Amino acid sequence: MLLARRRGALLTAVLAAILAGAGHIVSPAVASAAAPRYEAETAPATCDGLIESNHDGYSGTGFCNGDNEVGAAAQFTVSATEEGTATLAIRYANGSTTARPAAVMVNGVTVLSTSFEPTGGWNSWTTKTSAVRLNPGSNTIRLSPTSAGGLPNVDYLDVEAGTSPEPPGRPPQCSGGAPIVCHFDVAPGNYTVTAWIGDSAAAGNTSMSVEARRRVLPAVDTAAGTITQHTFTINVRQPEGQPTGQGGTGTPGLDITFAGKAPQLSGLTVQAATNPLAVYLAGDSTTCDQMLAPWTGWGQILPTHVTAGAAIANYGDSGESSGSFLRNSALFPTMKPLIKSNHLVLIQFGHNDKSTSASAFRSNLTSMINQVREKGGDPVLVTPPVRRQFNGDRLTPTALHVNGVGVDLPAEMRRLGSALNVPVIDLTAKSKALVESLGPTSSAALYLRQSEDGVTDNTHFSEYGAGKMADLVVEGVREHNLSLVSYLQPRRVP
Repeated sequence: MLLARRRGALLTAVLAAILAGAGHIVSPAVASAAAPRYEAETAPATCDGLIESNHDGYSGTGFCNGDNEVGAAAQFTVSATEEGTATLAIRYANGSTTARPAAVMVNGVTVLSTSFEPTGGWNSWTTKTSAVRLNPGSNTIRLSPTSAGGLPNVDYLDVEAGTSPEPPGRPPQCSGGAPIVCHFDVAPGNYTVTAWIGDSAAAGNTSMSVEARRRVLPAVDTAAGTITQHTFTINVRQPEGQPTGQGGTGTPGLDITFAGKAPQLSGLTVQAATNPLAVYLAGDSTTCDQMLAPWTGWGQILPTHVTAGAAIANYGDSGESSGSFLRNSALFPTMKPLIKSNHLVLIQFGHNDKSTSASAFRSNLTSMINQVREKGGDPVLVTPPVRRQFNGDRLTPTALHVNGVGVDLPAEMRRLGSALNVPVIDLTAKSKALVESLGPTSSAALYLRQSEDGVTDNTHFSEYGAGKMADLVVEGVREHNLSLVSYLQPRRVP
């Protein structure tokens, strides 16, 4: 039923800015027993658009579908009993293919810029949380879209208001200002890392990386007086980048870097993790943790999609074929003893199997699959991402990993997965669709360019391109409903 009416009123609640990227907010001391829920279709909520009920999955009797124009806002009045940080969870659906950016205004002042990422459909709802500083008494909050696409559909707002606990402060293991660099002398293993990002007096823009340029948090904005808490499970190993030490071995222990336009850190703790879901990556240079910029493996960006409780352990290594990875003592033989029941092992090869026969390729992969299963792990085949080699507007057979002896390596992986009942994430097909849709010119941004990176390389990815490949891998994880799904951040555009 279509309720074509506008809402012009105020929501007595607490709203806060939504941080692009995700993570966990500071949990405030709650003034009430439970967070109240405020339906977007129920007065006194304001919706510069229509109240509708034509998409399933919403709560209450409908949702706010804002007009598709700049400034078509949802406005709320927030009542706070005292000055402090207020926390919100806003439920929305964005069935378009692009993020919908918005300014978050508190009492007439823009405190954050954010975006509502695609959710995969107008019936697919997700919730995002964050925090802003509120004055005692009445506060006006406004979500104002900054693009012609307008806001997403907004279902409801859950609110908690109160005073945030004090963050623990920056530990002595951290130094510097831009970037802030921290080092903890810990043994190899998995660790729960909690960072309090933001500052009581200054606005910030902060990203977080660990070890060998492994990104865990894209840059997030925090308003002055806002501190957000983010928790991750981090795998520590030595060497910290590629297992064979290519590009450097790094420093034993855990290295954490906070960068961005204006990094702000108000606290950091590191504790041993208890039985996280480990996700091992077996692959080549397109997968691995590259020590040296600008080269970036998709496995370096994958952690930005993962919440606490799951750790990405990247054993990818440059130049490895299916056979060399299986034999090299620093690679599969080192990784195998770490695999436990229900751990995932993503296996991607092909780039360096240039002269591998079909039977040898299948034999190498089958050996890895069987050995993973012997340890109780769950193997997953990932076909290799394409090279950027065009013939007209289509990729060449070499780009699609038909090797020098005529073996269609991705096709062999698909057949093997079917025969052995192993999930196959078809990254070849997914990356082919992406690269060909961009065309010979625009697709260059996914790879390394002389103008931007000082080198031309149509096999290896820029950080941007690695992020796009990680997005495609996560898409495959969702399609196969792998155990990692329970630990994925909400769908987003990086």
